[in-house]
Amino acid sequence: MEVSSSCHKQARALLAELAAKCNLGSRKGFGSMSSSLYDTAWLSMVQSPKTESGNDVASTWLFPECFDFVLAQQLPSGAWESYATPVDGILNTAAALLSLIQHLKVQPDSHDWRLRSQKAQVALKKLLNEWDMHSTDQVGQEILIISLLSLLENEGVSIEFSQLSALRAVRDAKLTKIPPSTIYKIKSTLYHSLEAFIGHINFDNVSQWREGNGSLMNSPAATAAYLMNASTWDDQAECYLRDVVNRDSGVHGGSVPCAWPTTIFEISWVIPTLAAVGVSADPSDTSVFSKLLQDALEQQKGLLGFAPGVLPDVDDTSKGLEALHYLGYNSSAEAVIRIFEGEEHFLTYPGERNPSFSANCNVLIFLLGRDDRTQYVPQITKAVRFLASQAFNKNVKEKWHRNELYWMMLIARAFELLYCNEEIAQAVFEASASLKWQVPMILLQVLMRILNTQQKNGSWDGICEITSYSILALSSLLKLPFVRQLDKGKIISSITLGKSFLLSYRDEWTKGQYMWIEKVTYSSSILSEAYCLAASLVQVPFLVEPETVSTIGTSLESKGFLVPEKILMSMHKTGSLMSLTLLFRDTELSTFRIAEMQACFALQALQQHPTNIFPRTAKGKDKYVFIIPLALILCAAAHGSSVSLSVLYEMMVLSILNFHADEYMEGIIERHFEADLDSVRRLVRQLFTDPHTDSRSGVANRKTNGSTNGHNRADYDVKNVGSSSNGHVDGLVNPSQHNGLGNRPSLDDVRVVLSQFKRQILEHPAVLSSPARLQARLAFDLQTFLLAHIMQAEDNCRLRAQSRSHESESVRNEGNDAHRFKENLPLQYHNPSRSFYSWVRGTSADHTSCPFSFVFFECLVLDSLSSTEQTRTAGTLVSSRTTYLAEDACRHLASLCRMYNDYGSLARDAEERSLNSVGFPEFWDRAGKAAFVSDDVKSELLWVAKYERRGLDTAMTLLERELGPGDLINALRMFVDVTDLYGQIYVLKDVGTRTQ
Repeated sequence: MEVSSSCHKQARALLAELAAKCNLGSRKGFGSMSSSLYDTAWLSMVQSPKTESGNDVASTWLFPECFDFVLAQQLPSGAWESYATPVDGILNTAAALLSLIQHLKVQPDSHDWRLRSQKAQVALKKLLNEWDMHSTDQVGQEILIISLLSLLENEGVSIEFSQLSALRAVRDAKLTKIPPSTIYKIKSTLYHSLEAFIGHINFDNVSQWREGNGSLMNSPAATAAYLMNASTWDDQAECYLRDVVNRDSGVHGGSVPCAWPTTIFEISWVIPTLAAVGVSADPSDTSVFSKLLQDALEQQKGLLGFAPGVLPDVDDTSKGLEALHYLGYNSSAEAVIRIFEGEEHFLTYPGERNPSFSANCNVLIFLLGRDDRTQYVPQITKAVRFLASQAFNKNVKEKWHRNELYWMMLIARAFELLYCNEEIAQAVFEASASLKWQVPMILLQVLMRILNTQQKNGSWDGICEITSYSILALSSLLKLPFVRQLDKGKIISSITLGKSFLLSYRDEWTKGQYMWIEKVTYSSSILSEAYCLAASLVQVPFLVEPETVSTIGTSLESKGFLVPEKILMSMHKTGSLMSLTLLFRDTELSTFRIAEMQACFALQALQQHPTNIFPRTAKGKDKYVFIIPLALILCAAAHGSSVSLSVLYEMMVLSILNFHADEYMEGIIERHFEADLDSVRRLVRQLFTDPHTDSRSGVANRKTNGSTNGHNRADYDVKNVGSSSNGHVDGLVNPSQHNGLGNRPSLDDVRVVLSQFKRQILEHPAVLSSPARLQARLAFDLQTFLLAHIMQAEDNCRLRAQSRSHESESVRNEGNDAHRFKENLPLQYHNPSRSFYSWVRGTSADHTSCPFSFVFFECLVLDSLSSTEQTRTAGTLVSSRTTYLAEDACRHLASLCRMYNDYGSLARDAEERSLNSVGFPEFWDRAGKAAFVSDDVKSELLWVAKYERRGLDTAMTLLERELGPGDLINALRMFVDVTDLYGQIYVLKDVGTRTQ
């Protein structure tokens, strides 16, 4: 209690400090952004106007203290600090080097400066050569870097590096879209980076767009460049630069930040952050804040920028209006809607190139917190749809903050408010039905990600500010209706440990981290302290146990906000089965529970969008419908969620299709075409060689639903062929509507079904966007899969024919084989025409669907991970080594999975008279043993399976060595684990469906 009271007092003191700064700096403003070497270097190059002194014309450096700061910050390597990204180091070093060269022109005899300059050139070249230009996306990085390199080249310093041409091409392409006349016409975000346009514009033409304080959009670097390049000296601009150098009574040693002042940004972030945990400002402070915000809103017609008068943006406007709401003042949201609402999301600035995830979160939080929020359901729906699409497709590229926990905190808060407003949430989900299951899956993945990345000391990354993001996110997630259905012990203990860490390092709360993105990354002491205070004041709930539907609210279940308890219990049972496998026997119970809940929502989606291609023939329940989503979710979590939820969902659909395909080939093709399998084989080959063969089959309907990669699986539907669905949870199709067991279908019927299957796979949007090489391989492997089923059917037919002959003979003689038919023991396959090795590595491996599914998965991953045309053209596995190793690993995996499957399905295969691995002579021809011994044969099969596992492990180890660490190898390992998990489950329990 004492700690809480102390934190509350500190929070009030922070608000009072901000109010005092608003009063003291009412004209000039204030800001807490960290020093920027880049901006400081620009100020160090400003020379005062030339004055006549006797017969000489002399000029002096306007800010020598800035140059002193630059010199003091040079590292032994010759570079300047990279705060958080390579671009930071490049910009800092290039700007500092340019300043050194400018100073050497005035004082060429400085040996120290010359040595520093030489070391800086070497360091800059090294930084540029080591930088991957596609790995970062900071504000105007291409234009800024090329501009600096051009300025250095003008001074005789030419630096070549491998990406120079590509970088210059990107810069030139951007500049062609920004003719000088455009820059002169209207104030835009370009003014914040005007130093990048030296040589491209006439700086005399931009003075009209200066801020009231004399700056160019409150940017020290841009203002310095303007002052250096305008033909007429601007006293107001000089005055601004002196103010920023001397801010806070000159305690910053001649350094300047990348933006100043940032008054509205800071109070608009701090006030709502603290208000959300119950900390309000004193009345006198409230009047100061509200006056500043209202005056700025009046000045800018209902909008706000990061400081009074600065170009408005949706982030500062929505946060500022949210702050006013907490201060007790309601302001109109109409300007936000009118200026910033785009077709699919809200824009940070009009004309923005890339959307901001966090800005859309802040807009959503603002709208949901308003008293008149019901008026804005269309805008709320738009924001929710955008956020869900970005997160579901793993396409979140947050442009203002480097750490993923920041946007996770914001999305958790936004959706907490959405679910708190049941009517609005229901309206949103009715407008876009897929959001009802996508949003919970996203939030549960965020929950699992946060819990799994906490360190033993209770922190995240050992940093107070980042730890506070996680605590605030968990606090929001705890309030979600479906999270309340879980045991909350792990979440509560995680929050408690996090708060303990924060209190242990309370003296570091004001030490912000370089995580906020500008031209270079920056930190903020005020924001860091505010978030740490808010996290420390989070109330930890006492109720740990799962809450029942009746406790939470039965109305929420009917709206789809809760998972029905019966379904959740069935998923728990599936999780319990998986917890017995080698893969997951050491996994935390909390991980299982969260994954089970996530799988329940995935199951709802699968029910709502069934893949009705194949007539259903299975007998009994489809046990796999619970296994498939949970297996994929657990394996993805084990590998750091390296693939998107959309990819996981696509693989769930494919897995169900594969089960249905197995069932169709075994229950219909094998049953009804036993004497004419060659005709089916010819039909399959025609499907893949004659483009007109499937022209009369049904067409896969495709439509998009705001998905960033051009498709959304929930809207990628197939016409119902031969069955209908009522969403029955056991099988996704009502068992009473299964058909295909009666009348024999015609070859035309088979053609329609298999054509639909082929088109569903090969015309998937991710496949169509993949390289032609990959599409061709997928088509080949899909054909091989279907042909392998036909070959397997022939083997089964031959096996049954042999068994009927041997059965009648054994019964007559009451010989050693008679008990096999009475006890459903595996049948021996006489004269199989190939060895067990050839069969299990060939027909049987292809028959598992693993090979073609692997290629389909590669298409999905490529579609998800591709960020450049080069990557898209080449594919994910591009070298001879990686492609060979991946295919070899897949072959080992398929063989391994077949043997595990056969181990678990011995009894079913015997009953259905289907070929099983142990039916091959190699398992029977053991010296001195005429009788079948089940345990011995199963032990032999497992020995061979372990051999295949060693091959799989070797291939994956070598593949990882070739690919290196990252999302791609993690995704491939996830695929291996999912397939392996199915096999391990079969060892424990036969989950296949009976087709005979």
